[in-house]
Amino acid sequence: MTYDSVDQVFAANDAVRHQLVARVDGLNEVRANANDGGWTVAQIVEHLSIAEPRITKAIEGMLAPTEGDGRERKPFVPFSLDEHAEQARGKIEAPEFLRPTGLRLGEGLARLKESRAALEALRPSFEFADYSRVLKHPAFGMLNAAQWLAFLGMHEQRHLRQIQRILGER
Repeated sequence: MTYDSVDQVFAANDAVRHQLVARVDGLNEVRANANDGGWTVAQIVEHLSIAEPRITKAIEGMLAPTEGDGRERKPFVPFSLDEHAEQARGKIEAPEFLRPTGLRLGEGLARLKESRAALEALRPSFEFADYSRVLKHPAFGMLNAAQWLAFLGMHEQRHLRQIQRILGER
């Protein structure tokens, strides 16, 4: 998918989040703790609730104005992460600091709601982003703020598919 605007990235991320929440909200304890040999549904949600605030903080740093920044509108350059996603196919081991610790599903969902609000608060800053600022992703390489934003949606989509497999939907 090629993203033509930050609004398009936010819309794609919101669509995935809506699907995720609709799928897991209200699962009973047995279903929330179901797994396919790996993390449980609740652990996946917790992992997402750990990753999103960390990535949001990194994006915030990339969006922060620097000395001499005239706060001029910067052009958005369309991009796709398809090539990165293809290179990163397969199981990617989460680093220790992103691994779940045992939150219940409802707690993980509450944290996701909070982290999405923090991410949404950054939306106006993308208007003035210096897209030459990049930060390395372990599998995708160097990404700018908009690409990291798109990565969040891809990451969540990947885990939504995992949840659907666990729950016998794919």
